[in-house]
Amino acid sequence: MSCGFGGRGGAEESIGELLPAWTRVNHALYDYQIDHAGSQVRLEVKKQRNLQWFDSGKYYRLDASEKRIYLMFVMHEGGVIRRLLVSRLGEFIDWLCAHRKADGWASEVMEMAALFKTRYPTLQFKACAQIATIARQAPDLFEVLWESESA
Repeated sequence: MSCGFGGRGGAEESIGELLPAWTRVNHALYDYQIDHAGSQVRLEVKKQRNLQWFDSGKYYRLDASEKRIYLMFVMHEGGVIRRLLVSRLGEFIDWLCAHRKADGWASEVMEMAALFKTRYPTLQFKACAQIATIARQAPDLFEVLWESESA
């Protein structure tokens, strides 16, 4: 499966081709939404080969509905999709906070980032996550939606 993006963020139009029934939205925590069985399903798409950067201030004190947002990781090499993984936002952030404190996934860092974000809305505190590594270490954290035979 091929897509029109390289190693950087953006390229939502290419992802939109994979999600024709979904509505593209401009929200801080998710990119797409769809009505399903009487409720809103929300989806944040992350499109990197492995190393993914997150603006950690956005994830401080998520409410119950925000924790249910799906994260879809489009893992690719040179624009060729290798795997599609999905995780719930709340479970993913909780796992990072429990296992990746040294990368900035700590409540005090997220709290400070959120505080600065209220004062300076465009400021970002970036914390990293190596998705392929995490998927190997915590496979139960993800659902594999699709995987190429050569992945």
